[in-house]
Amino acid sequence: MKLPKLLLLASMMSPILATSSYAAPYPSGVTLDETQEITLNNGAEVTSIDPAKQAAEPAFNLGRDLFEGLVIQDKQGKTIPGVAESWSVNDNNTVYTFHLRDAKWSNGETVTAQDFVYSWQRLLNPSTASPYAWFAAIPNIENSQAIMKGESDPESLGVKALDEKTFQVTLEEPIPFFTKLLSHPVLAPVHKATVEKYGNRWTQPEHIVTNGAFTVSEWKVNEKLVMVKNPHYWDASNVVLEKVTWLPIGDANVVLNRYLAGEIDQAVSIPAAQKKKLIQQRPQEVASTSASLGSTFYYLNTQQGPTKDVRVRKALSYAIDRQLLTSAILRNGGVPMYTLVPPQTDGFKSHTPEFATWNRHKRIEKAQQLLSEAGYDKSNPLKLTFTVPTFSMDVKMATTMAGMWKSRLGAQVTIKQLEPKVFYALKEPTDITRGGWTADYNEASTWLDIFVSNGEYNDSRYNNPQYDELMARSKTMSNPSELYLQAESMLIEDMAIIPIYRPGNDQYLIKPYVGGYELTNPESSYYRKNVYVKAH
Repeated sequence: MKLPKLLLLASMMSPILATSSYAAPYPSGVTLDETQEITLNNGAEVTSIDPAKQAAEPAFNLGRDLFEGLVIQDKQGKTIPGVAESWSVNDNNTVYTFHLRDAKWSNGETVTAQDFVYSWQRLLNPSTASPYAWFAAIPNIENSQAIMKGESDPESLGVKALDEKTFQVTLEEPIPFFTKLLSHPVLAPVHKATVEKYGNRWTQPEHIVTNGAFTVSEWKVNEKLVMVKNPHYWDASNVVLEKVTWLPIGDANVVLNRYLAGEIDQAVSIPAAQKKKLIQQRPQEVASTSASLGSTFYYLNTQQGPTKDVRVRKALSYAIDRQLLTSAILRNGGVPMYTLVPPQTDGFKSHTPEFATWNRHKRIEKAQQLLSEAGYDKSNPLKLTFTVPTFSMDVKMATTMAGMWKSRLGAQVTIKQLEPKVFYALKEPTDITRGGWTADYNEASTWLDIFVSNGEYNDSRYNNPQYDELMARSKTMSNPSELYLQAESMLIEDMAIIPIYRPGNDQYLIKPYVGGYELTNPESSYYRKNVYVKAH
């Protein structure tokens, strides 16, 4: 019998190398400020900070700091140990065994393997109503699909605690990127006794128990959420920040004004109109990120309304001038896209659909022809409802797109604006709905799995059995790149979405005294445990 293959570099390195990832986050020679506090904007109020109820990037930003799963990411986005010190896998890559470190909850209790068993079962339990249950089902953990559908009890999930410090996961089929999934915030553990005692109120500051680098000290909805250092965190000696204040401000101009006034230490977006001036005036405060694994697109309702007709969907996509949107509206290095998956995704080879090679005049001409074939003209104009969050950039983009459709197709578009919190909870998309995705892991399936017929975030209601079959087969292959290409080509040919752009190297505003934000993580997965304030 062969020995299990070790998957974690740390378990194969010398102790010195294995622990080097956890050195103090600031370089030698840096003088730390006496006050280790920062304030930053989170873009929107969150619906929940419960790992099982998190549903969008603002919540994930908080989740990474409050709760820690089996693994986390380093500053370059590579998988490194979290609560799990090491792990191994059996010969056919279906049984993973994780060995937990001596980690504590913020109340001083030990984090155990049973905590992970309970939390993963809870995530998939339909009664929890987790918007991210599908994510735990991606790797086909034993019985996960059946549990999610309500056909099997959560206790049948292929996870078990072999002892207090050993957590084992059994997959129905090998998934080559399984460990990449595990840094996602929704797979972090929750404290069972606290959840069961307080129910939906367990995340309130007076009740919450966390196992991450921070815990919650104050939360005023639509005003601020304050985190303080968790003294029981296993790596607390290397966490420098004592306090982090998050503000849920959606307007980039408001954020900028507060940043310039010294009220905010980091602004995660710069208003396009101000970008050139700020780069000239404050070059030391403008930090360029690596090109993120993000994609902005718009859902088209494939099951109801006028967009049920593929000719209408294609006409809408063809009539959009992506170059104009990225250069005139975004003005931040966004790259026009005609497909879904960013080309820098690990192991993915993108394709160019035929309509992307046409010039603007040909695309508009073809769009008009398709719309006419679908039965729309001056006497019967195309009428659409377009739903977006109230972020100024999204409203601007929607207004410009609606103008293109009106001038080129005679379409009458009603723009419906919703507060971000309401928008993210939207269950019944309209004809067109603002979409977008930032990678949950660096692999093409993080985008393509959205559009399987039962996908939780499939707001296009796209239902193509051939597509489902391709994505199901991809889970069984060590190199599914060809199937991914086929699936993406099918999705774009059916025009279930309108891809618009992917971010280029974006710019953030960060005060010069804030260190530890090496913006090199392609998934934009940052942890405040790495951040510090220099003397200033």
